[in-house]
Amino acid sequence: MMRNRLYTKDEVLQAVETALSALDSTAAPAQEPMHLDSSIPQQSSPGTKMTLTVREAAEMIGISKPKMYELIREGEIPSIHVGKKIVIARQALLDWLSEGDSNGKKAC
Repeated sequence: MMRNRLYTKDEVLQAVETALSALDSTAAPAQEPMHLDSSIPQQSSPGTKMTLTVREAAEMIGISKPKMYELIREGEIPSIHVGKKIVIARQALLDWLSEGDSNGKKAC
């Protein structure tokens, strides 16, 4: 299933620059554009995003989406409401998981 997503101007420019770099240097690996600050984490894939959707968070820890919504509704997992969308900070989810057995028993 394909989701409609609007990309920012910076995301489009970065993708175009990456593609052009790859075409220019077929033998060499693509270089990161010079104007990007490498000290700031870039959103490039679900594995490196700072926030996760409910579906991504549920998949990450291996539970169902309805169970993830239940844990969010009960306040067990910290979440952020952005308009109608709910996102979970990756670090908050990792911290919640690292708390151990008390959280694991609630998720099962």
